[in-house]
Amino acid sequence: MKGLSMTTLPPRRKRSVAAGLTAVGAVAMLSGCDDNNEQARFGPPTEVAAFQTVQQCVDSGQFDRDTCVAAQQKAFNEDGKAAPRFDSQQLCEEQFGAAQCQRRSEGGQSFFTPLLTGFLIGQLLNNNSSRYTYGGLYRDRRDRDGGWYTGSGAYLSPNNGYRYNVGSKAITTPVTTQRIQTRSSVVSRGGFGGRVSARSSGGWGGGRSFGG
Repeated sequence: MKGLSMTTLPPRRKRSVAAGLTAVGAVAMLSGCDDNNEQARFGPPTEVAAFQTVQQCVDSGQFDRDTCVAAQQKAFNEDGKAAPRFDSQQLCEEQFGAAQCQRRSEGGQSFFTPLLTGFLIGQLLNNNSSRYTYGGLYRDRRDRDGGWYTGSGAYLSPNNGYRYNVGSKAITTPVTTQRIQTRSSVVSRGGFGGRVSARSSGGWGGGRSFGG
């Protein structure tokens, strides 16, 4: 059975298909620009492992319990410094969900941060040897792909199972205290991380493989 070409379709159907193709093209362009912006900010992608709990980490078979515990503890220890900060509970919960933010204070300033929801383990190569690097993770409530974000807003794109792709600078740049974000700063970035609304599918492809 031959497929229908655009020239054999009735006018109304032809307009519908053309509109659909235009929409798909627009989404693809947004996704491509989105990934280019991500790489410009956080560098080329590399693969990391991400988990919610120590047991998940151990069950992956990739790490021993001591490594998993150390990774989670490092994430907890750095959370107060690395977590994104917002000037109101409402603004924080708009990004991360109801009851998913906590009040904190520092230097006479009060702000809200999302709850820590996971941790990552990456590998750094140095003089032909490797060592692990750890960090905390947060979930944007609007993310449909199941990915995480680092405190600096780098997106972990789901790869396979516990494997994710993330910009390499996200695991090599030292943790710094985050600025308090206002509504105008969040809007100007398109939300926390700046890529949720434009992304249509996860994965950058390429990059160094974790554990490889």
